[in-house]
Amino acid sequence: MDDAIWSALPAAVRRTVDEHLAARRHVHAIKAIRDASPEPPPGIPACVDVITDRMTELGLLPDR
Repeated sequence: MDDAIWSALPAAVRRTVDEHLAARRHVHAIKAIRDASPEPPPGIPACVDVITDRMTELGLLPDR
């Protein structure tokens, strides 16, 4: 995934975010991203964009 926010996260946090997304814990995923990001943390809309892209990559979005 080519995203500045995602790329800035440590590998362990990326795994945690993926686990949260697989369990449909989106708020937890956003918190993990914001907590691990450099200051200032990204806004909620930017985090939602990251998790949407990540869910697409993981095949977690429903077919439309």
